[in-house]
Amino acid sequence: MITVHDILKKLEEWAPLNLAVKDDPVGLQAGERFKSVRKVVISLDITKAVIAEAVAGGADLIVTHHNIVRTYELRPTDETDAGGVLLALCRSGLASVAMHTNLDAAPGGINDVMASLIGLNDVSVYDQKEGIGRIGTLPDPTDTQTFAKHCKEVFRSGVVRYHDAQKPVSRVAICSGGGGSLFFDGIKAGCDTFVTGDVGHHYFLTAANQGVNLLDCGHFATENIIVPVIADFLQKAFPELTVILSGEESEPFRCL
Repeated sequence: MITVHDILKKLEEWAPLNLAVKDDPVGLQAGERFKSVRKVVISLDITKAVIAEAVAGGADLIVTHHNIVRTYELRPTDETDAGGVLLALCRSGLASVAMHTNLDAAPGGINDVMASLIGLNDVSVYDQKEGIGRIGTLPDPTDTQTFAKHCKEVFRSGVVRYHDAQKPVSRVAICSGGGGSLFFDGIKAGCDTFVTGDVGHHYFLTAANQGVNLLDCGHFATENIIVPVIADFLQKAFPELTVILSGEESEPFRCL
């Protein structure tokens, strides 16, 4: 019999919980630790639609990257949106595990997958505090527009916003999701180009001032790349499990 505990421990071998940034409550989000598991749904986020899908499909566990529990004080009530999702999860009888910033930092985790999809060589960690960001070099420098089109394709982004500093893209720093807080670390590490998602207006101004190419490829797009990797990891670790990619996941907005 495979339990939630068994699956969580196997995931922890890949992405130890102590790699998570401070106050990021990763691991078991809800449900019974020693619940028997036969079918697992993998998704980036846990939403009411994903919960309904898992229940309808007879799943026992949902494994996500993003956690519902963003604070240890969250309560399963309908007074907040996250609390309502947690309440729905508790009512469903499903268990939920989230591997968030620990999977951002782990070797072979999201940022290493992101670097591989871009095609970076000689990849290393540039932010020593959290160990999340990666930096590497393109085998052949290119212009910003061509690089932006390449990123849009490999991440399947709905839209890519970018600042073109009119310099070749060669030394690239990345951070999946909303990684703007590591922008200056990337600049200090010597990048000429920074790739992330959820880029605010002031970061584009900073890019212009600093003469750095900046790409916003979307939060969902730069992190959903890990979902099939998690599924493959669990399927190989537990061949008898039924592992399903959620069909309810997509960008939560549309681009005109």
